[in-house]
Amino acid sequence: MRIATLIMAHEAPEQLRSLAERMLREDAGDRVIVHLDAKSALWADGWGDVLRELTKIEVVPRPVAVRWGHVSQVAAIRVLLRAALAGPCDLLHLVSGLDWPVASRDEIAARAADAECFIEAVPHLQSERMDAFRLDARWLRPNPDNFGAWHAAQALRRLSSLVPRRRSHPWGPWHKGSTWWSLPRDVAEVVFCELDAALRNHRLVGTVCADEHVIPTIVASRFASRIASNRRFIRWQPGAASPAVLGADDCAKARASGAWFARKLSLADDPFFLAY
Repeated sequence: MRIATLIMAHEAPEQLRSLAERMLREDAGDRVIVHLDAKSALWADGWGDVLRELTKIEVVPRPVAVRWGHVSQVAAIRVLLRAALAGPCDLLHLVSGLDWPVASRDEIAARAADAECFIEAVPHLQSERMDAFRLDARWLRPNPDNFGAWHAAQALRRLSSLVPRRRSHPWGPWHKGSTWWSLPRDVAEVVFCELDAALRNHRLVGTVCADEHVIPTIVASRFASRIASNRRFIRWQPGAASPAVLGADDCAKARASGAWFARKLSLADDPFFLAY
């Protein structure tokens, strides 16, 4: 089984490099493809060139400027899928640069042999995010210290309530899941084609967190019988918008959960996971 690991990153260059090296097993025909947020210091500082120096690590040459909750996140995933599917691969992981594998490659390959779709897909959950048309979709997290930008974003948000919410449902009811998944190639090919069409016809413009909805919905509409647990260990804190940073005490829990990847981790806070 040839595995392609698709990494979305915008910070922590040394941690990203360690992850890319860990996921690359050349003798098995594996590949690592990295998307560096075009507006990040990683891209501006030339980390794409640094990563390219490592054998077989592929870096997207024309990345997307990614904004939280914005359709640009889906556009970045499309770029990664296009690059991965242009070459050989049987299984595709989508991970962030702050993830880390907690299962061996052999364990993953054995479990993935049945060509299941390791993805979350909960029907109807927060589907209003995909039916609304948010005029402030590019500024969902405005800086309150920037008085003008913050008030402009708030005004656009109020105006959004006046926009009709009758929008198409090209794949049936919306599903919600994590951004991160592992899919067999045949499913990834369908996902790429559907994503490409949705981005070209602008159906996702004005949506919120489409990265958590559109791919789970496509998979649920076409491959529902093949959906399995997405094999990620994430620890959420009540009311938090981002997952907690994991520590050494979380390792045993991550392994016991059957996860393949844990997130998120911080090399700066505690590098324990490098020896995992």
